[in-house]
Amino acid sequence: MRARTLLEQGRVQEAVQLYLGILTVNPSNLKAHNNLGVLLEELKQHDTARDHLEAAARLEPENVEVLTNLASTLTSLARYDEAEATLRRAQKVDADDLRVRLAIGVLYFRRGLYAQAETELRWVCARDRESGAGFYYRGESLDRLGRYDEAVQSLERAATLLPEDPRPVYTLGRLYDRKHLPQEAAEMYRRARRLQSR
Repeated sequence: MRARTLLEQGRVQEAVQLYLGILTVNPSNLKAHNNLGVLLEELKQHDTARDHLEAAARLEPENVEVLTNLASTLTSLARYDEAEATLRRAQKVDADDLRVRLAIGVLYFRRGLYAQAETELRWVCARDRESGAGFYYRGESLDRLGRYDEAVQSLERAATLLPEDPRPVYTLGRLYDRKHLPQEAAEMYRRARRLQSR
């Protein structure tokens, strides 16, 4: 699809305009609402993203992908009860969908329910060794639970899977500091600063 090509080329605003053009012609285009919602969420335009994802959910109320994307946006907006209700709807359709379980884990993390988050995210990471977000949020949850060695393992995996994301690297720096490994910590902080400045 042309929008995917535009995104691969870094032409984000053109992709947004393309989806808006599709919706002008066909306001009931589920894929355009969903994809535009995801794109706007990545651009931190959470309210507009929610509008498009809610429109997609009205078109297909049992679409697990749409419900999960909507719940993630609601989580970003700190509308946690609505996010959880949306994820429970998705679970009724597919109880073991990895995207749903990941979103539940992130939601628990954002609510400060670190033990529940770690349980969900451990389940996700055991089934998807490529889930960068799963390993990142599990590592952060383990850190807050005081399980530092496990947190290091999870965040090292996250840093490998998310090479452009400074967050797992920075948290590794903090954990190495806590473990009295100053050289390793300093290297992580340097890497995190380099990634943040890009």
